[in-house]
Amino acid sequence: MTEEQAVRAPAAGRGTLTVGAGLVLLGVSASVYLVLSARAVGPREFASVSTLWTLIYTFGIGAFLPFEQELGRALAHRGELGRGGAPVLARTAVAAAVVLAVLLAAGGLLAPALVDRLFGGTWAPLLALAVTLVAMAAQYVTRGAFSGTGRFGWYSAQLGLEGGARIAGCAVLFLAGVHTIGPYAWLLAAAPLLSVLVTAPGVRAALRPGPPAGWGEISANLGWLLLATVCAQGVANAAMVAIRLLAPGSDAAGRFLAAFVVARVPLFLFQAVQAVLLPGLSRALAAGDRAAFGRELRRVLAATAGVGLAGVLGAALLGPQVLRLAFGAAFHLGRLDIVVLAAATGLYMIAQVFQSGLVALGRHRANGLAWAIALLVFVLACLLPMGVLARVELALVLSCAAAAVLLGAWLREGARAAVPAGRFEDGVMTR
Repeated sequence: MTEEQAVRAPAAGRGTLTVGAGLVLLGVSASVYLVLSARAVGPREFASVSTLWTLIYTFGIGAFLPFEQELGRALAHRGELGRGGAPVLARTAVAAAVVLAVLLAAGGLLAPALVDRLFGGTWAPLLALAVTLVAMAAQYVTRGAFSGTGRFGWYSAQLGLEGGARIAGCAVLFLAGVHTIGPYAWLLAAAPLLSVLVTAPGVRAALRPGPPAGWGEISANLGWLLLATVCAQGVANAAMVAIRLLAPGSDAAGRFLAAFVVARVPLFLFQAVQAVLLPGLSRALAAGDRAAFGRELRRVLAATAGVGLAGVLGAALLGPQVLRLAFGAAFHLGRLDIVVLAAATGLYMIAQVFQSGLVALGRHRANGLAWAIALLVFVLACLLPMGVLARVELALVLSCAAAAVLLGAWLREGARAAVPAGRFEDGVMTR
């Protein structure tokens, strides 16, 4: 899951266009940041930037996105019943703070090893990581408040502010000739922190007093959601950290992330495919229509496969040229390497389609277990006696394939159990 995908869900329905505007700017800012920082610091230092980026979006999204999802659901439910949401917002904030404290404590204990092994002895990236996690915890809680109360303008504003601040800050650093990693690392913390501070007034709608909230109101699926998002982010992003650990001191992680940015271009098209087609899955479930559910799922899969295949062909034909044009001649990687990354991206997109179907069916446990197994496959494949790049690329492809196969199999099983093999018409089952 990418940063952009993580904010796709609240955009459904009446907030689609509003949130989409902020989402576009946020997505563009990621590419601008990675390209400019890579050109500014060079491949060797960019390896540390890529590791920082990976840790931020593995643990930031993985740990805190579930709080947005559960808070948004709980607030929307209370709103339908005419109840105020302040108690459930407070519960969610406390739970997110506990998870944040655990992450910061673990980072503090491991700090010397992390600085030495992942950041080349430089402390700035690790300190920036800690501040960024604080900001992202606040972001996802406030986004849950925005989406749950229908404040999509505030939601979009937060996305846009983060993206705009990131683009402007990175452009200033690049034009000023900054070639050290520290300022670029701190920019990753400053942008989300600014977005939270500016949009904080938008939370007022969620602060209306209401009946007390028990932990069950926000935690029914929270554990499985946490497992799924952390492991899914691990599958998507752990390759950069794995290369850094397996080849310390080299610039391989930086060159790998640069190639990954190029290989993941199809994800932008994939988001549009999901936004248009996936709501049909929910409508089919609501109608109890298995045929429609299967038909919509096949449409999504066909479109996703088409986008993935286009990405693989594009990587085969133009991958090295696009990589050199965007990042510079120093960021070279073989054509086959880029094709493999594009293939892994295609498999990951298919897994995301199956995941959306499972979540629509309420199969959170299966979703979490599938991604946990996929991450285990990645770790085990990294132990194979091969070259570092080949080993990590194989691990990435195998883990994405494992996720797609498991999620697809459990989705099929779940759909059969949840949707009868007929159609409801006027309350009567037909065959």
